[in-house]
Parts: sequence; C-alpha cells; structure tokens
Amino acid sequence: MIAGMPTSSNTALKHPISRRLHEERTVGERLADAVAEGVGSWRFLIIQSVLVAVWVVLNVVGYVRRWDPYPFVLLNLLFSVQAAYTGPVLLLSSNRAAHRDRTMAEHDYVTNEKAEKLVEALMSELLRNSQATLAIAEHLELRHEMLTKHGASLEAKFTDVQDQLAEVEDVLAEEAPGGALGEGEKEGTDAEPVAPGEATSRRDRKST
Repeated sequence: MIAGMPTSSNTALKHPISRRLHEERTVGERLADAVAEGVGSWRFLIIQSVLVAVWVVLNVVGYVRRWDPYPFVLLNLLFSVQAAYTGPVLLLSSNRAAHRDRTMAEHDYVTNEKAEKLVEALMSELLRNSQATLAIAEHLELRHEMLTKHGASLEAKFTDVQDQLAEVEDVLAEEAPGGALGEGEKEGTDAEPVAPGEATSRRDRKST
C-alpha cells in the first residue's frame, strides 16, 4: 500500500470527517481511489511481474511468431502508457487524501482549541475553590486559636478562684478554736477574785 493512499472501503471509518468525505465522493474520485488502491498493492505487482516474464519468454524463445522481438519496443510502449495514466490517477487520489488530511487537521485544531479553553476554565474554577478552601481553613484556625486562648484564660481564672477559696478555708480553720479560747479568757478576766474566807462564809449563808 502506497503511503498516503486511502484505505479499503471495508475498513470502518471512525472519524466523522473521514466518513463524510468517503460518503460524498464523486465517480471520478471513487475510480481514482480504486485505481490507487489496486496499483499500490502486492497483488498488482505480482500479476504485472508474471505477465512481463511471460511476454519476454514468449518473444525470446518463440519459434512461430515473435510479435515483440528484442528490445521489446511494444512492451516499453505499454509501460509508458501505463505510467502516463497511472501517475495522474495517483496524484488525484493523493490530492484528495491531502485535502482530507487538511480538513481533519482543521477540525482537530478547532476541537483542541475548545478543549484548551475548557481546561483553562476548569483550572480557574479549581484555583478559586482552592483559594476559598484556604480562606475557610485560615478562618477556622483563627477561631481555634481564639477558643484555645479563651479556654486557657478561663482555666487560669478558675485556678485563682480555687486558690482564694483554699486561703479562706485555711483562715477560717485557724480562727475557729482561737475565738472560743478568747471568749473563755475574757469571762475569766471579767470575774472578780474571791478570798478563801469570804468564799466559806458565803457557803455557810447558803446552807442556813
């Protein structure tokens, strides 16, 4: 198969441009594709080689009639006619293939451009989402730090209150027995001293 020649019609065409151009071919384009496909195959080369070998052998060793003796002028003329017609047909098919390739390249370029714009839009959206996520994370981190500081402050105040309550309890515990002893000493100091004889006379009076 010659490079750049169209593929067989039996091959499934998946690209929409190839399908459209294949279906919209004219009669001349179909004939050019068929000739190009036939000439560019091993089958054509083998058949042509066999026919040329038979032609040469029959004209070299032929005993009855040699219609094209050496140097095979008729065979060269046939080759020239074949080349004169096969070349333009192959060029027609190649031009159509080149037109198809240009159309597919243009279609692919438009498709790639749309895909590039879509990718850029997606990347921009991802960037905005990432920035929003970072902003939310920073806000949550600030709130966490504020809550941590507030919790530490409350814990410090609670510790201070506990210390103050412990000091008050210690003061109350120290003042309770000392206060009772002080009242007893005050009563003892307020009572007047009594002599022993006077105390005995007082007891006798009470008994009479």
